[in-house]
Amino acid sequence: MKTSNTVPETLSRAAQTVWAKSGYDPLSQRWLPLWLHLLDSAAVAKHLAHMWVAPTIGDLLEREFAFSSTGLSPLDEFCLLTSWLAGVHDIGKCTPAFSVQVPSLDDRMRETGLRHEPVDPLERRKVPHALAGQKILEGWLGKIHGWERGPAKALASVVGAHHGVPATTASLTQGFAGHEHLLGDEAWADAQHELLGLVTARTGTEPLLDSWSKRAWSQPFLVELSGLVIVADWIASCEDYFPHMHFDESGAEFFGPASHARRARSGIARLEIPSPWRPRDEGKTPDALLASRFDLPPDCLATDSQQRAVEAARTMGLPGLLIIEESTGGGKTEAALMAAEILAARLGRAGVLFALPTQATTDAMFTRELDWLARIEDSYASGGSPSTFAVSLQHGRARLNQEAGRLRRKGWEIHDRLLGGLGGDDPEQTGLEPTDIGRDEEASDHVPTDTDHLRADLAILSWFNGRKKSMLSDFVVTTVDHLLFAAMCSPHLALRHLGLSRKIVIVDEVHSYSTYMNVYLDRALTWLAAYEVPVVLLSATLSKARCAAMVNAYQRGLRLAAGRKVPKGRKTPKGSSPESISTPFPCLVTADADNVGVVATRASGRRSDVQLRRLEEDHDLSLLLNEALSDGGCALVVRNTVRRAQETYEQLRGAFGEDVSLNHARFTIADRLAKDSELLHRFGPLRKALNRPYRAIVVATQVVEQSLDVDFDLLITDLAPVDLVLQRMGRLHRHERLRPDRLATPTCYIDQLPTADGADPMIEPGAMRIYGEQDMLRSAVALNRVLSGKGIIRVPDDVHELIEAVYAPEVMMPPLWQDAAERARAKACQQNQDKHAAAQGFLLGEPKRSGRSASLVDWLDVTANDDEEKGRAQVRDGEDSLEVILVDVHREGCQREIRTLPTAPGAPGVIVPTDRVPGREVVRAMVMSMVRLSPKFTNPRRIDATIAELGKYVVLAWQDDPELRGQLFLPLEEGRAELIGITVEYDSSTGLKEVPSE
Repeated sequence: MKTSNTVPETLSRAAQTVWAKSGYDPLSQRWLPLWLHLLDSAAVAKHLAHMWVAPTIGDLLEREFAFSSTGLSPLDEFCLLTSWLAGVHDIGKCTPAFSVQVPSLDDRMRETGLRHEPVDPLERRKVPHALAGQKILEGWLGKIHGWERGPAKALASVVGAHHGVPATTASLTQGFAGHEHLLGDEAWADAQHELLGLVTARTGTEPLLDSWSKRAWSQPFLVELSGLVIVADWIASCEDYFPHMHFDESGAEFFGPASHARRARSGIARLEIPSPWRPRDEGKTPDALLASRFDLPPDCLATDSQQRAVEAARTMGLPGLLIIEESTGGGKTEAALMAAEILAARLGRAGVLFALPTQATTDAMFTRELDWLARIEDSYASGGSPSTFAVSLQHGRARLNQEAGRLRRKGWEIHDRLLGGLGGDDPEQTGLEPTDIGRDEEASDHVPTDTDHLRADLAILSWFNGRKKSMLSDFVVTTVDHLLFAAMCSPHLALRHLGLSRKIVIVDEVHSYSTYMNVYLDRALTWLAAYEVPVVLLSATLSKARCAAMVNAYQRGLRLAAGRKVPKGRKTPKGSSPESISTPFPCLVTADADNVGVVATRASGRRSDVQLRRLEEDHDLSLLLNEALSDGGCALVVRNTVRRAQETYEQLRGAFGEDVSLNHARFTIADRLAKDSELLHRFGPLRKALNRPYRAIVVATQVVEQSLDVDFDLLITDLAPVDLVLQRMGRLHRHERLRPDRLATPTCYIDQLPTADGADPMIEPGAMRIYGEQDMLRSAVALNRVLSGKGIIRVPDDVHELIEAVYAPEVMMPPLWQDAAERARAKACQQNQDKHAAAQGFLLGEPKRSGRSASLVDWLDVTANDDEEKGRAQVRDGEDSLEVILVDVHREGCQREIRTLPTAPGAPGVIVPTDRVPGREVVRAMVMSMVRLSPKFTNPRRIDATIAELGKYVVLAWQDDPELRGQLFLPLEEGRAELIGITVEYDSSTGLKEVPSE
């Protein structure tokens, strides 16, 4: 028998007493009835769907509702479907398995006829309310409304997934078998059906159920619905927005449609979620667009790559992939952001995600993107009122970024303007106090001006804070890990997909990721394509094979979304093999479902002929530099390992004194930030490098390879894979400036380069561990070939040829190196196979082909840890790493004090209490004193002993601070410590290093 579509004037006493929320404090005497929470959730979801999501995924909705028989527009039908699903999401709380958790409320339900036998707490865990809700909804749709199992399972699976992990076949069958009684008897079923009928009637979806019963929803769309239901549930569960009531109150005053609408409007009005960004393309020329969006010299014109990127963004088939291959310093970032704004305008996307390889480059890009957004708003504001942008910085140390901290404070100010203006907040409610500004940050001492309120609010809005929600911000600058997480089975993955589906995605330095990481990146590209998300990829040294693989991954997603068959695995249909893509350098590549376009571009204004030279084994580096810098100049020496960098620094320091500095990854966070800032101020672009020294030598590791705009007169580098050598060359004569006559020609010396006439080419062991023997040998061959010719690398003309000389499937090797090359090839092949296999463990499957019955059941058949550091380890390969917080130990007589480091920012040399949580300034100083240990301590043979010994220094009182919780500490006495029998020392000039045993 079908339920009536008449809105009931009241609910049965049983349905009225079913509870949804109760404070964890049993003395609070507050609750929220389930019927009210369901209606709240439905109202929030409808608002979010209409105002926040639908305007940004119009193309996806058009595809999903193309053959709808309801007569509604895709937007209207989407809003109704979302509202209904959010309205029924918690129906599993109307079960004995859930109700017993609060005995007083369970007793009240029992009095109305909702009785049950005693429930075993352990058994109850077999039927969590999300799974119970999926069972109840699927049964109601099938038995009451006559749905076939496939469509009922599809929509019910969204309910089953609303706590972040969808149900599995096992949990719905073997796991549920024998526990059916936990759903309740007939009286419980009547209450469940009554509540489902109420939501269906109130949302106006009763007439649509018949049409929906015949639909086959795509899996990406179901994920989208799941993410939106989760967001709506979280918002409707927040007492700031939807207050709970006293146990004695029934909530009847909110039951009428009009009265509940007022409650919903009041709650929704408090939301910090801004209206979507509405980008527009005003048709400006590339030159004009560049000038209006970036802080560049007045006479700066768009490069050919930038011009063609703008043109491609306006004309390419959508959804589509855009790859920009351009030399280092060629303006790829500006090209990508201009293209992203245009692509967003074409598709109505609401933001941009910019993914970069490292935390340092991410911090730098965060500042650049804020400036870009401010200039966009300046341009848009002249045509109307400003908007609020939700921005997010995502990486393991994002909370230490001062710019991000300022924006978080701004976000809380917005939150408090919204809440504080409402008045009448109950002081006893458990929500956040409306006047609490600077909630978890230092109170802002900035005095707002009228201008602040007239221009855009660029804020990390309070609702978007948190690991699971920050991807929902409009503009996200992140380490690439957070993009790779989109391809990793982990809790609340639907939220990450919802956030990504609304954006344009930019990925920088796509050549620099390992085989293991590329497995995740390719799968992420497939899912982005399934959501019809345009993607922009950037590289200065991309191989043809890697370019083809990413194009293939993206096209697979488009074809699956269109309901087309695709070959299993990484193969492509005959005739469309990605290996057929020919990419000159520099160039632009565009791809849609069936077409790949390649456009050669002219190199940007920066061209150079780099003189390549070999450093002989018996060279004297100090002598070479003394001669080269006799008339002044700035030299960069790049080593592959921290140990070699430290040794070189100490050697050169003896000869050149204060002219030598060191930069690597084994400094504390504070020292790393200071050194990066010093690099930019001394060796950056002309307009920023105000203190370029007469003579300087910087010794560094790979930290200078990527995304740092620094310029040196001379380069000396260890042999590395050729793409990284080219990246390092990008720091040589990067900008036009006067240079000493001796250094007028850009020159790069290669150290530890074996000669082709030796039968046993020697590769430095540290470099071989990092990069692999095959890539090092092939790079040596390529560079030796240059040296045996003209000895010149023309940038960018020779870049592509050098890349293919190393990364092509087959490479010619010197006759005397054949045996070594074959051993290296076999080892590399095995390692790649192992990495591909290892990556499969938590790899998300491809989206199901559209047109077939799909659901979210088994979507995440295994889930990885979504903790920042643990998740990062799961999407990056390599040995484990450990970071420790350095503290100073001072002894005076029998007394022992723990202090912050003498160089700790904000609170240097301050005593740290051990009986309580330190103050915020001290905590920040401690966290900024974090440093990464060398691999010697974290290899599989030693890591357990290292962790055990560090565990002795954990202070229990510090675990109550979220920044210190779970951290490891290494106490230094007079700058030294002993760890598992190895002595280390730290100072701000050399970083953390091992002290040789005497």
